[in-house]
Amino acid sequence: MIYLRKIRLVIISIICITVCSCDEIYECLFDINPEIHKKQLSVATLGESYFERITAEINNEVNDDDYLYYFEVVGELPLGIYFERNRRSISFYGTPEVLGTYRFRVELFVDYSYDYDSFDNSPTCEESTSERFTIIVEE
Repeated sequence: MIYLRKIRLVIISIICITVCSCDEIYECLFDINPEIHKKQLSVATLGESYFERITAEINNEVNDDDYLYYFEVVGELPLGIYFERNRRSISFYGTPEVLGTYRFRVELFVDYSYDYDSFDNSPTCEESTSERFTIIVEE
């Protein structure tokens, strides 16, 4: 009975390694994932210039500059505030025109920029992440 369990464990391991590349196991085991740095955005003042930057990285990856970072903003920004995607960050800038509290989500998708012939289509354990942020506009 114990012998059959060992054989079954070996067979399952071989199937897992065959179906899942070793890279996938490594990436998940060492938590190689995209991360948006959490921060509280500063309060904006109505009619005054505003600027904030949110940065990102790949956890546990020394070559995270080799990745392509794709940012999206989901939700409402204050009227007069815009965003600009940079290499590893997203900036919010402008002059707010309306008072209020504005909640939105920043989504980040990553891809490996030099992964032309590799078998592993996903260079990280997770391909995306998101964080929620708030901009408050006061007088």
